[in-house]
Amino acid sequence: MIRKIYVLLLFSCGIISSCKTSNESILSKTVSKLKSIESIQYRVILEIQQKNVGLDEVDTALCFFDFNIADSLLGPRYHIAINHIEDVFNGKAMFSVNTKEKRIIYTDNPRIEQVNSSFFMNNSFYILKKILQELLIDPTCIITRQNDTLINGEKSYSFKISIREKANYMKLGLMITEEKWKTPFYMLFVSKKNYLPTQIIDIYPNNGYWKSSFYNYNLSALRQDSIWEYDRFPQEYLRMSSKEFVESMRAKAFVRIGDMAPDWSLPMVFGNSVQLADLKGSLVLLEFWFPYCAGCIQAIPEINKIRDTYLTKNLKVYGIEFTRTENKSLGDYIKKQGIEYPILYMGQNVSKDYGVNAAPTFFLIDKKGFIVYSSIGLYKDDLIQAIKDNL
Repeated sequence: MIRKIYVLLLFSCGIISSCKTSNESILSKTVSKLKSIESIQYRVILEIQQKNVGLDEVDTALCFFDFNIADSLLGPRYHIAINHIEDVFNGKAMFSVNTKEKRIIYTDNPRIEQVNSSFFMNNSFYILKKILQELLIDPTCIITRQNDTLINGEKSYSFKISIREKANYMKLGLMITEEKWKTPFYMLFVSKKNYLPTQIIDIYPNNGYWKSSFYNYNLSALRQDSIWEYDRFPQEYLRMSSKEFVESMRAKAFVRIGDMAPDWSLPMVFGNSVQLADLKGSLVLLEFWFPYCAGCIQAIPEINKIRDTYLTKNLKVYGIEFTRTENKSLGDYIKKQGIEYPILYMGQNVSKDYGVNAAPTFFLIDKKGFIVYSSIGLYKDDLIQAIKDNL
């Protein structure tokens, strides 16, 4: 799955937004065409080669932009679908959904760099619609007509956009070091039939390129209202704010097998609070879960059996619900699902300490308090063997 940092996005915008062409009649038609677009759907193939970071990838996406709203942050709202990933900005909030991992990461008050973070925002129709007119009037770049060519079977005009001065980047606040400055340039291809862009390439001499090829335009495409909200996805999907996700990933880098398990104290749905430090001398199995998580529900009978089998051999089993701040309705859910092992709640901070960002996630902690096993998802045979090895 391709993702892009903000500096690279600005790098691309800066290249185009400071250029001039002697072929104004052609590109003026493109500008007019782009300005007239109220919404557009298209497919794009993105090819990336960057030698300095060892990047060589190809990915494709279905992109939809709706310019009929007037948010103050970006302008349009968008829906970008890449395999099992959906990136959505609805004009106020943004979210990313991974249907394979059944996880939603949302940001209620995004910054512009977050909204622009998708690789497929780079060189998108949104970018071209926004800055192509500036390209025609800015004297700090040169655009030269190249030989016409075929792009995806479509006859296209071809333009080279050359950058004359490094200072042009610096004015935009871009950080281009001396060793990386190799006078990059763009190639822009425009359909001879409808004057819409067919391809754009960022070329970095001696380093590589970013190539975006557009096809299957639809200027009358629409989206249902529900597409702009993540409530359309099943309850079993894990929902995390972008801040929570970053914190969990940061924590994950430090919690590994062999590490001392972070201590915690949590309330039990049916019973008193439990503290991990008080469980030393016992083997402890933790399951991080949340209601309606399909994998969690499937794991319940197996975890019940494991608890029953090893209860007399000093294995303590706890489920930690990590999405709620209260136990309202949790008791009814526990009874309905037949969960027989004790459930703790208010586990958000604990899940961050352990780097949990999916469910169910399991940790086995030995009698001295060290993590000896972990997994995302239940692998029963491996877990049982780890339990036997550490009793």
